[in-house]
Amino acid sequence: MDPADHLRWLATDASAFLDVLEVGQLTAPVPGCPGWTLADLAAHLGTVHRWARLAVLEGPTTEPAEVPSGRSALCAWWRDGASALHKTLTQTSPDAACWTMAPPGEVRYWMRRQAHETALHRWDAQQSQGAAHAIDPVLAADGVAEVVEMFFPRQVRLGRTRSLRHRLHLRIDGGATHTLAGNGAGSAPAEQPVDAVVGGPPEALLLLLWRRTTLDDPRLRHSGSREAAATVLDAGLTP
Repeated sequence: MDPADHLRWLATDASAFLDVLEVGQLTAPVPGCPGWTLADLAAHLGTVHRWARLAVLEGPTTEPAEVPSGRSALCAWWRDGASALHKTLTQTSPDAACWTMAPPGEVRYWMRRQAHETALHRWDAQQSQGAAHAIDPVLAADGVAEVVEMFFPRQVRLGRTRSLRHRLHLRIDGGATHTLAGNGAGSAPAEQPVDAVVGGPPEALLLLLWRRTTLDDPRLRHSGSREAAATVLDAGLTP
């Protein structure tokens, strides 16, 4: 996907999230984020939007955002943050240098990251109200690649998880095959054997990597060692 696609999905999913926030039950639990309500999820995503925008403009900040209470104030605050982020990203070259959590140190990183952050939490918000709309398959496939290429190696680099003892193939229906192995740095020969394979539609694989579904999801197929697959998926591939 190119930066324009990421920006388009950022806008689309931000709008859909706001639709839920404006009418949904704010105290409803969010299954994908145990312990959080819809209001908590809105506070998190609104804070992340502001943090990412400042990362583009100034660099990282640790100053907490002040989140208002009450539906009207919360919706206005959330809308302002999402709009300001989208405007900043739209008006900035994808090639511009900025601070990022991982390479590349360019604005395109945040275009991609915030598209996925918003899409996943839009899904969470809708699920909290009983029905989540599908994540676009092209966007979801890119999200699977982001976890394999960026998040997992970062987790190892930060000492949050150890290098993997098992090798797992993720096969996207009609798309790419990604390998989770070692510390995630570089690529191993394709012919090297794997311990397990999990395949399915991109959304199901993305939700699996972000712990929103399990290997028992009927959309998923797996072969080889189920224990090895489960061990890899439970290793802390994402924050």
